[in-house]
Amino acid sequence: MASAPQSQRDLDHRALYPTHVEPGLPGPKGLLLDFGGVIVQDSPIEGWAPKVAAEIHKILVDADADVVDIDRIEADVDAGETAVKLFRDSQSRLMFPKEPSHEEYVLGYIAADWPYAAREAIRPHTSQIAYWVSDWKSQRTQRPGIADLLAYCKETGIPVAIVSNALCGQVHRDHIRQFGFEDAIAAEIYSDEYGIRKPNPELIWLGAAAIDCQPSECWYVGDHVDRDVLCGQRARVAASVLMPAPGAPKRPFRVLARPQVQVADPACLLDVLRELASN
Repeated sequence: MASAPQSQRDLDHRALYPTHVEPGLPGPKGLLLDFGGVIVQDSPIEGWAPKVAAEIHKILVDADADVVDIDRIEADVDAGETAVKLFRDSQSRLMFPKEPSHEEYVLGYIAADWPYAAREAIRPHTSQIAYWVSDWKSQRTQRPGIADLLAYCKETGIPVAIVSNALCGQVHRDHIRQFGFEDAIAAEIYSDEYGIRKPNPELIWLGAAAIDCQPSECWYVGDHVDRDVLCGQRARVAASVLMPAPGAPKRPFRVLARPQVQVADPACLLDVLRELASN
């Protein structure tokens, strides 16, 4: 029986996405988890762009390169994030998509048309700016049952790695520490740190290697078909697990990859693992 949901929203979400497991599927020897949608539920935060713009403006003032007014900075921060989001969606059509570096993100998507002095002033701060954008535009809360799932894996000797796309993986690492999950997670693989992004199968291969498993021994758990289920299929994992997040936007195009397991949340995945272990 599934663990109790934390709210009516969770109950409704479980009704929308009932648990399904392909018959005869063996349990995983390693578990690879997406971050957003699996470890956490993301909720947008209003007013993040003005905060980022204010910090960038301080950098320009301190560098005597105050040649871009704060309203222009705010507009470009917002436009840059919108443009790179569209770029990320398009990358799911490629076999081996790349992840822009922090410098490419800030100088290419935000400050593309700024004067030379302003671009050079922020160049040393691009990782900090990427951190601000990632940290301030979303509120992240734990998904139901994730702490219990990680505790179960630790108790039963199933190694866990995070394999996730990220504008700034350091933000995710900081949340893992804040949640107290670092002892239960053997490795963290983030796209910005390796320059590749899902559905590039190389990211999953890196995660599997980090926990001394073959991809064919691992389950990969994510919340999107076009990035996660497809990535697991390309990497030839034992099972791709679809765990849709409540309120997730509709994906921009159809993808024919199918998961071997569907669950509504980490608590339901824990029930699946326990059931398989008991058989």
